[in-house]
Amino acid sequence: MRSMRVQGVLVSVRGIGVLIRGPAGCGKSLAALNLMLRGHQLVSDDLVEIFSRDDKRICGRGVEPAVRIEVRGLRIYRATQLFPLGTVPQAHVDLIVDLDVYDPARDAGRTSPETTLTRLLGADLTTVRVPVASGMDAGLIIELLANAYQQGGTVQPS
Repeated sequence: MRSMRVQGVLVSVRGIGVLIRGPAGCGKSLAALNLMLRGHQLVSDDLVEIFSRDDKRICGRGVEPAVRIEVRGLRIYRATQLFPLGTVPQAHVDLIVDLDVYDPARDAGRTSPETTLTRLLGADLTTVRVPVASGMDAGLIIELLANAYQQGGTVQPS
């Protein structure tokens, strides 16, 4: 089994595995907390072990047995302390979301997602850039993207 470790957060949104990436402090863990608040499940925060199954599907899991999540400015919690049913041990990686700083010159007036493909362990995964403006709920945007992905909607690579 081939595997690699990726900086990011993996969340299962109604069975769609979303790998959230982005620079330190961009809101990955906060987005995961907001998703957990909506009933979705955290797989791993900060470091995700990605592996390829025999059927060539890409999956991810945490690198520690207890799933932890950082609440910036407070501390690192066991995720089940905050949400008793809020974790799963592993999930498929179906979609990648790259959180990025909102740039008015690049992002103003955007009406469709900026999508590409990212190759992980030989598989091409749809990747969506999400520009995050101050006060924005990235978790809500990620939930909408996962729903659209599940329905075969507007997150296909351009």
